[in-house]
Amino acid sequence: MTEDQALGFIPPMRLLSTLALILASALLPAQDFDFKGVPADYAVTFATASSRGLKISDSPEAKAFKARLEKLVAGLDKGAQDSKALQAAIVKATGLDLESSDNRYAGGFSVGAANAFNGGLIIRARHDSAKLTAHAASKNVPSLRAGAVKGWKAQELLASLSDELAQAAGGLTDPGQDSAEDKEDLGVFDVDSNTLVIAQPKEAARIIALLKGQGASYVLPAAQRSALAATGRPYAVVSVNAAKLPATPELAESGFVSGLFAMGEKGNDQVMKLSTVFTSKEKAAPLAMQAQGMLAMAPMMLAGDPSKPETAEEKEMKALAAEFLAGIQPVEASGNQVTLTAKWDTLKLYGMMEKIVAIGATKMKETPPAAPGK
Repeated sequence: MTEDQALGFIPPMRLLSTLALILASALLPAQDFDFKGVPADYAVTFATASSRGLKISDSPEAKAFKARLEKLVAGLDKGAQDSKALQAAIVKATGLDLESSDNRYAGGFSVGAANAFNGGLIIRARHDSAKLTAHAASKNVPSLRAGAVKGWKAQELLASLSDELAQAAGGLTDPGQDSAEDKEDLGVFDVDSNTLVIAQPKEAARIIALLKGQGASYVLPAAQRSALAATGRPYAVVSVNAAKLPATPELAESGFVSGLFAMGEKGNDQVMKLSTVFTSKEKAAPLAMQAQGMLAMAPMMLAGDPSKPETAEEKEMKALAAEFLAGIQPVEASGNQVTLTAKWDTLKLYGMMEKIVAIGATKMKETPPAAPGK
């Protein structure tokens, strides 16, 4: 199994969680991230919160920025032009609006023997259960069950929504279980009109039981909550618990205990926190030194060779990289904890992303199309 497979062990999870990390922002304080339903034995967990009211995704500036990006991308890729039609097809079939500011996501995965991955995704989003059931029946989507809860095979359900999703669904696999005799299909389970679960049936049943209060769900550690709160209004968090990872000599030698990635909004800024905890100050020191050294070297590496001429595109990319690096603060080392913080003005961040997309668009237009059959 490759590292990419490990991190994206369930393609729908990767798709939806990535969408959430990009689009979602939060009104909720750190302790209100909803991990209910996420098993406590997961090694990696994540959650997002509602984006209603925040500048990053629910403001006039955000909507104008999104419209400009869509226009840029639509000029390059016909598939992008069809995105609105795809959204409309999903709403028609399920009543689910993936772009709603109220959507929230949570999930994670565990790693077992022989690198067997097991996990799931909880989608907290209003949808129309009757529409979803009728659509699945009309398209003859094979059904599944997670205990008493009905669901459908995820690959076939995605394929039934549009030709574009049919192509994507054709590549769905379950890494780590390809050769297992008890391999299960990935399913989409309709828990209620506000909750969908994407997982294999046995794992989905476990998640659904936790959603109903049968057992203890994952709880974000208190130390991570304080780091999360420091981002202002956090809207996305990923947590790693080393104690739940397979024991290896390398992991034990590193002294790594836990890690946190968080994004939040504070005033006009987007704030990122990367925090790692080790077993001791001595174990933490090498990472702190390496991280700070890389930050110190970055401007010099970015400067490149002054004797070599640069294109206008290269100059613009360097300027954007310098602007991005300017938002990263010095590494903080406090005892056994190492923290990296970055802050970017929201409007400036929009500008940086838009310039990067525009440069990419120009480059794609200048690149001659591949010959047929290549």
